[in-house]
Amino acid sequence: MDASLFLPSASVDEAAELFVKKIQDVNPRISTELIEKAFRVSWQAHLNQLRKSGEPYLAHPVAVSLILAEQHLDSVTIAAALLHDVLEDTTISRETLAEQFGEEIVNLVDGVTKIKTFQIKSRQERQAETYRKMLLSMAKDLRVIIIKFADRLHNLRTLKYLDPDKIKLIAAETLDIYAPLAHRLGMARIKWELEDLAFKHLYWDEYKDIVAKVVASRTERESVIDSFVAPLRKELEAEKLEATIVGRPKHFYSIYRKMVQRNKPFEEIYDLLAIRVIVPTVRDCYHALGVIHSMWNPLQERFKDYISTPKSNGYQSLHTTVFGDNGIVVEMQIRTWEMNQVAEDGVAAHWLYKSGNNEMTKDDKALAWLKNLIEWQKDLTDSAEFFEFFKIELFHAEIFVFTPRGDLISLPKGATVLDFAFSIHTAIGLHCIGGKIDGKIESINKELKSGQTIEILHLKSKKPSIDWLREVKTPKARSAIRRWLKNTGRQESIDLGKKMTQVAYKKLHSTAPFNDHIPGLLQFLGINHVDRLYEMVGNGELPIARVMQFFQTKKIRKSVPSNVVSKLMDTFTGRSSKAILVGGNEDIMVRFAKCCNPIPGDPIIGFITRGRGISVHRNDCPNSSLFENDQERRIEVVWDKGEEKKYDVSLELISADRSGLLHEISQVFSDFGVNINEATIKTISQQARCIFRVDIRNRNQLKQILRKLQGIKGVAKISRIKEYNNDSNEPS
Repeated sequence: MDASLFLPSASVDEAAELFVKKIQDVNPRISTELIEKAFRVSWQAHLNQLRKSGEPYLAHPVAVSLILAEQHLDSVTIAAALLHDVLEDTTISRETLAEQFGEEIVNLVDGVTKIKTFQIKSRQERQAETYRKMLLSMAKDLRVIIIKFADRLHNLRTLKYLDPDKIKLIAAETLDIYAPLAHRLGMARIKWELEDLAFKHLYWDEYKDIVAKVVASRTERESVIDSFVAPLRKELEAEKLEATIVGRPKHFYSIYRKMVQRNKPFEEIYDLLAIRVIVPTVRDCYHALGVIHSMWNPLQERFKDYISTPKSNGYQSLHTTVFGDNGIVVEMQIRTWEMNQVAEDGVAAHWLYKSGNNEMTKDDKALAWLKNLIEWQKDLTDSAEFFEFFKIELFHAEIFVFTPRGDLISLPKGATVLDFAFSIHTAIGLHCIGGKIDGKIESINKELKSGQTIEILHLKSKKPSIDWLREVKTPKARSAIRRWLKNTGRQESIDLGKKMTQVAYKKLHSTAPFNDHIPGLLQFLGINHVDRLYEMVGNGELPIARVMQFFQTKKIRKSVPSNVVSKLMDTFTGRSSKAILVGGNEDIMVRFAKCCNPIPGDPIIGFITRGRGISVHRNDCPNSSLFENDQERRIEVVWDKGEEKKYDVSLELISADRSGLLHEISQVFSDFGVNINEATIKTISQQARCIFRVDIRNRNQLKQILRKLQGIKGVAKISRIKEYNNDSNEPS
């Protein structure tokens, strides 16, 4: 519409009448009373505001509302689009807007509004919280994101008037967030335009070059499309199949991405054309597929059946790539009219098909990802972490795997056995010890591939560890692991901190009970609850010496120094030992450092970590030097000789290569009842280098195994690997 209609000198009545007429031209069935009211309020609110282009600011909300009218959205959505900037850019308050238009419209406007007053450090954190707010608003009303896409679309169309740095920032954000989000929500038509406009502003030279080449090849392209469409149409008619056939080139950013990913020039990208065949029914889709394959040779690895296995965004279609004359390659997409609507408009189509029901239901596959995302983000309190998590979720590719019963599970590419376990049920994931992939037992971190069948192995005694977070890709798994560690780990920290505090207080030989001092101690430390005090002591956040400072001020007699952490007494474990017994059954958070993998018999040292209990290292571990000067967190530990646990050890064996060597080595391990977790064998110049990761009970058993292995014919060297992992960051 002509921007001059919205100048202050223009008549609001005349402008409102013209606007309403335009809306009715686009969508004759829409009710315009609410829309006209919103137009008048928006006119008044933005009356003296101008855009960077110099046109009246009202031109922007009007353009956004027209984009939505073209998508046949309802009058509430169009009214909210007219008002979408009034809370952010004018003096109108939320309360005033609610009085005039009600909560439904106000919630839509508020959902689109950026967070400006949030007290955070950086622009990225503010941006992350804005995205989080937008997601939560979408959960209440899908139209929030539909308005946001229309808003971003018009901003990109008029981006040239901004400063170059601002242009690049908005264009990059579009490619990073909004276009992938449109894809995840199935809105292909919006995604394509967002990508092409952002591409144009971010990579102008590349954009201009591709557009010129696409235009130059138009005649040739139309000829190629016609060479497929004409005979196909004739054959479908002969089969009495009613079909609409359209051919089109891939959009510009898609072509650019193919060139970059394949490292090829435009002229060598052959699959630039797509022909869409739209038919009335699903049965007709498969019938048309058979016709196409009878006419041209298909590229087998490029066939995808997204009808029986829809994408996570609800997209359904048959994809097949065929060879035409002269080696020309064309992709065919076959779908019904309803599938086509959903493919292009995604959640907007969903909203239309639901006849105005804007809430998500459990049966909406296209929105399952959004519902899960909203649930998973609850465990992410850090804005930067949420921002990275959000971006990763937007971009991942999919694989499809099966349960033993044949149920199909969609997971992100790179997902592991552990991810699969959590996708089945949280309880199964928490107790997972591995899985059978097509009948073969694999570890929890084994990466999955499409088409595999997975059966999960689990034990009730198995518990998650913080290391599991490195073994999973899905937010559901991450969220469940974090929640378990947070809830269970907190209680363990409280129990550990309480024992440490009691031991330290007992060494003061005070006649008063510790509980008598709690109110004053909490006030001294600035902590509001005694459980929080114990938790902070137990996870290493609060040094026990800091707690003891309170009693120094109270002049309570101490018979020994207050450096309690390094010399905990027997009351800590209820045993006669003056140190923590590790490997036994005490209810204490004790973990073995992966940087050096100590086993019973090794000289060891304990270190109180932050949030992960006591970390046990070998004395000769290089990482032990990191806490030599931190006596507050050192603690004496000894092995519990009555324990029967098994410990992970890596062994290296060098031998002359010969037949039967591996069998004899395996027999030694078998004789001692030792399980081989992993083996790597390399042969160079008739010499074999073998690395085994095995479970050992103690150092004595290890010595016996080494002695037996040394006696095998041809073995030159056998030793425990001492190549410590210095990147493990164990002391923390």
